[in-house]
Amino acid sequence: MLADALPSFVQSLDPAHSTLGSTLVALIPIIVLLVLLPVPRMSAWQAVIIGSVVTIILAITVWNAPVGGTFGAWGIGAGTGIWSIDWIVFWGVVIYNSLVHTGAFGDFRRWIIAQATADIRVQAILLA
Repeated sequence: MLADALPSFVQSLDPAHSTLGSTLVALIPIIVLLVLLPVPRMSAWQAVIIGSVVTIILAITVWNAPVGGTFGAWGIGAGTGIWSIDWIVFWGVVIYNSLVHTGAFGDFRRWIIAQATADIRVQAILLA
């Protein structure tokens, strides 16, 4: 069985031996993302890859997570995230193309401009 092959892992809730220190260590991947996006103006996919590497390194070194289990959990999480995002984007494109093809999108856009606002930012929020 797979459960027999994987070593047992009990997560330490206080790896830095203080609540504040452990919280700050856990925030490092988020801080990395928040710095990489605006400061060097890195694209999101590149920042996420670097954030993932930082997260894996912290999991193995600070929390003493087993290497195989860490990469397995990362793979499942990445697959779930990619599936969810692709599913939303796919159906968004299908709906948009259907509305454009039938002419309903132009009617909807004219209705928004006439009834709501001509501000493109507000229109984007309404469409979302």
